[in-house]
Amino acid sequence: MRCWRAAVVALAALSLAACTARVAGTPDAQVVRPSITPTVDELPKPGQCTTTGVEVLDCAQRHDAEVTEVGELPELGSAYPDDRDLRRAVLPPCRAALTAYLGSADHDATRLQAHAFWPSRDGWARGDRWRVCAVVELAPDGSRAPRTGSAKDLLKAAGFSTVQLCAAASPGVDRDAAITGCDQPHRAEAVPGVLSLGAPGDPAPSLEQVNAKAADHCARAVRSYVGADRPDVFASWRAFGSQAWSEGFTSAVCYAEATRPFTGRLWGLGANPLPA
Repeated sequence: MRCWRAAVVALAALSLAACTARVAGTPDAQVVRPSITPTVDELPKPGQCTTTGVEVLDCAQRHDAEVTEVGELPELGSAYPDDRDLRRAVLPPCRAALTAYLGSADHDATRLQAHAFWPSRDGWARGDRWRVCAVVELAPDGSRAPRTGSAKDLLKAAGFSTVQLCAAASPGVDRDAAITGCDQPHRAEAVPGVLSLGAPGDPAPSLEQVNAKAADHCARAVRSYVGADRPDVFASWRAFGSQAWSEGFTSAVCYAEATRPFTGRLWGLGANPLPA
């Protein structure tokens, strides 16, 4: 990822890195065409857990996805739509369902992602217009991480730190933030307080508009997360960009970024020394 703009602004004792990196495509959602063509009555229900298809499993067992919502697609015509139209129809409601299911919009600062299923061509030809939204978890290396137990209201409870995004590189400067485990050496931690920049139907904001909205917001979020202003920790952020805007990626994620890599957590660090 390329950093489009960088600046440093003094805000109290907290250095503020005003850099917004636009992420192309759909970095935190997946869409799947199931190999089977279930009828509406055969679809899993919200709260049920599944394989990567739509086969239902007990949530107490290791599973790949958990259904957050089942709904219908809008009118897209009789011919099978192309991927772009389907993504625009499916992903915004599935991301909204993810927020409601987890209890917070802060999922963009975690490894929990929206996952969507829609009918195959055969199902479409017979009139199926359903969509199934689910939540999946990714491991730090980007692979699928099977879960055990329900994710319902996970972010409303104390579950944020268990799925938090941490980056080995600079989220505000480096093209690839190099997501890593938060128990490994890292440079930055995504913090609660994901910033909504608008709705998918709104015009996508410019980089300057994103930076103007994110600067103070992320500085406050980082200060609250760390518990103090300090010269070796500053706020940075990443936004998804105009290409993904119409697909529902309308937020900016704030990071507490340190001036050097460390092992440990910045949450509640206060005035204590930066971990080694």
